[in-house]
Amino acid sequence: MAITTTTFTKSAGWGRTDVLDQLEEAFTWLGLHGTQISGLVTSISAYNGGGTVGTAGTDYYDVPIATTTGIGTGATFDVFRNSGSINLVQLNRPGYGFTDGEYVTISADNIGGTGNGAVAIGITVSVDGGATPVGYGSTNQFFDKDYNPSSDSDRPWAILKQDFDTNKRFGVTYRGFKTFSDYQMSVYVGSSFLPWNENDTTDKRHNYGNSFRGTQYLDIPYIMSSIANSLNYSGSDSQLAQIGAQYDDMFRYATTNSPTTHDLKLNIYRSSIDTSFAVLSYNQPSISGTMSDSTFTTFIIHNFDSDLWDYDDVFSAGITLVVADVVANGSASATGHLGFRTMLVGNCHNLSEIYYTTRTAEAGYAQIRTQAVGQRAQNYSVTSTQGDYTSTTGYGIGNYDNPAIYSAATIYSRVNQSKDKGVIDNTDTRGNRYPITSYRSVIKGIPINGNLIPCPYYLPDDFVLIDFKLDASGQDIKQGDTVTISGSEVYTVITGSYNKYNETSGMLFCARTV
Repeated sequence: MAITTTTFTKSAGWGRTDVLDQLEEAFTWLGLHGTQISGLVTSISAYNGGGTVGTAGTDYYDVPIATTTGIGTGATFDVFRNSGSINLVQLNRPGYGFTDGEYVTISADNIGGTGNGAVAIGITVSVDGGATPVGYGSTNQFFDKDYNPSSDSDRPWAILKQDFDTNKRFGVTYRGFKTFSDYQMSVYVGSSFLPWNENDTTDKRHNYGNSFRGTQYLDIPYIMSSIANSLNYSGSDSQLAQIGAQYDDMFRYATTNSPTTHDLKLNIYRSSIDTSFAVLSYNQPSISGTMSDSTFTTFIIHNFDSDLWDYDDVFSAGITLVVADVVANGSASATGHLGFRTMLVGNCHNLSEIYYTTRTAEAGYAQIRTQAVGQRAQNYSVTSTQGDYTSTTGYGIGNYDNPAIYSAATIYSRVNQSKDKGVIDNTDTRGNRYPITSYRSVIKGIPINGNLIPCPYYLPDDFVLIDFKLDASGQDIKQGDTVTISGSEVYTVITGSYNKYNETSGMLFCARTV
């Protein structure tokens, strides 16, 4: 049952592109990079048909192809009518597997209906690379990346193509990672991504490059004609980011105090029970102090299938963060909180109103009534307590000006420092040994989030919570310390939260190493 683990390290003096390289190496080790694809549509060389539907202007977004002369799949188009007639056709999703000059059709039923005067549209497509299509991504590299984006030069980004079921309409997920400072990262997610630097908003073209694609509110948070969906854009009026990833230090990968002067480690803990499951955690062990001073975002990229959804209808977008409160040392009543916070609804956009993407598999758990400010998601929480152990679950959006903390959360905490139940041994990385008296020692069968009912996934039993108590006060526990239950059951600390006043007690999230 022992996990496998590895560490990817960037030495002091690293830069923001090194952080992305580090992720690329980690995803390669985990096998998260999808297969290479080519034959992506870049533009339209010609189109005809469409008919006339009344005298009004109507727009049709993310329209799929009905037939093709080749084997290309997944491309969609946006069709615009003016006074009933077609006046603009643009590429939406680029798809893949197309040949240059392939002829596809759009059904009349999807652009107004045959009974209203619509007829099919025939489109001749152009692909990236022409007769020699360009390949994107591979099993050991990002699908796309830009380390020197022209409009955002100090914020490099990269896209992970994550394959779930490539035979399904939404069986591929595209995740974006953008280092917008030396210690903090934005995280994005979508069901399609257009990997071109240039922008072209004219007829037969593809609008803004390096952007997420699909249907408004379902796959993208804002209209296709907005540059705010592009990773190259960083305007002050745009907050395109996965919910919870950018704000309140929720995706901080390094210290805020001279971060690049310390080595940056990305530690990976991979289950041996379910090898598709892994926990990733950023750590700078040379920083002195408590666990919360040197351990940063600990996260789980959802990489599981579930009988609760079908990838012909939704795409998997979730990231679950294991969030530990800062270590407390103020009073005996202080409580260590360790939370599992799942980001539910993909990207958001804030421009006087809030918009979400909701075609995500996890979005069905969200209490969302509308995208508009003033009619935002409902908030509630449920708390259950057993003796000195409490598990709190809840949904929350914070305030409507900051949609980025919208999530479902389960919080585990120890609320009484005086209980003694059983004795186990702990050995830290510095060779110190001391007894641990534990209220509820090893907790297994952890849901990915207790507020997702029914729960789509439970953590394999080589990942546990340990509710611990050390008699000595002021003890510091760090990532990598070990908790020994017996000679045949040893755990490594990943993250945790605890109180050091009078005694040292709290909750640890651990992986089994023996």
